[in-house]
Amino acid sequence: MTAFQRTPRRGSGRIAVAAASRVLRLLAAVLGIPLEIKLLGANAIILGVAVLALLEPIRLQSGQLSDIYVVTAALIIGAVVNFSLVKLALIPINALQRVARLVSEGRLAERVPASIVADRELTNLSATINEMLDTLSAGRDRMRRLGAEVVYAEERERAEVARELHDSVGQTLAAASFQVAAAAHEIGIHPASPRLVTVRELLRTALEEIRNVSRSLHPRVASDLGLPAALEALGDATQQRSLVDVQVNVDISGVLIPAAVSATLYRVAQEALRNVERHADAGHATVSLRARPGYVELEVNDDGHGFEEPLEKKRAESALAAIRERLSLAGGELHSDTTADRGTRVIAWVGMDTEAA
Repeated sequence: MTAFQRTPRRGSGRIAVAAASRVLRLLAAVLGIPLEIKLLGANAIILGVAVLALLEPIRLQSGQLSDIYVVTAALIIGAVVNFSLVKLALIPINALQRVARLVSEGRLAERVPASIVADRELTNLSATINEMLDTLSAGRDRMRRLGAEVVYAEERERAEVARELHDSVGQTLAAASFQVAAAAHEIGIHPASPRLVTVRELLRTALEEIRNVSRSLHPRVASDLGLPAALEALGDATQQRSLVDVQVNVDISGVLIPAAVSATLYRVAQEALRNVERHADAGHATVSLRARPGYVELEVNDDGHGFEEPLEKKRAESALAAIRERLSLAGGELHSDTTADRGTRVIAWVGMDTEAA
């Protein structure tokens, strides 16, 4: 006798899926009924069963149930059903409360999840809150993009002004200094020679001031050499000037940092190291540049005594206040913390996904 195995028909799986879908839709429709209707219907069913039990007593092995037993059982079942329905109704409300708390903490990406036990009113409320959060998040992103465009447009203007000062005004002053030197050489020993020497020194001083103003307006080293090389040069200059051992660690994995972002982060490192020189009394400082998906992070640590006094801390915070505002407009953030005898840490990050970058 040959044995064979029946192959299930293709339509049986589809029928099962369709049946399960109908059951889920029916369950969602029942759970979506308003809470007061749920409670009223559950209590009506329990009352009906109790009335039937009283009119047609159920007999068990031990004998006939008394009326008080039926009423007591009905009350207990009613209390359990009411508690369960209220508990189910509170699940979407608790989800709303959790999302509201997270949003108040700044996590605007949170959304109210869909709930199968929510009634129509709660479902509409959740959808309205999600739409409001979507609008708020879109508005915040738009404001950040506009702020970044303003910051980077200002940075481009500063770079242009710095370039004009350095290349135009600076070159003119340098040429005037050479002309004065040539005139002094031609007249030789003359009563006007000391005045020409004074004029030349004034031109040199003006030229140096122009260069300082140009560097303060826009750090060309960051845009010309790139941020890693600019940080290395800044660390070497700080070490030669203050004898603080500055170590620069770069981990950007070949990421190309936009010029405006480089200039902004260079200013952060420059101001942080300036605070180390002035207030920290540190022997070692570390500058770390790291590239992360979508943003760049800069961290400056030192082993100084920190800012113990409120006045010292206020001075340090005020020095970074302007940069913090610029980073905030550009969609980034700056945080600093200090502990007595444990140094100071400054962390700044800025995104690279903005159109202005």
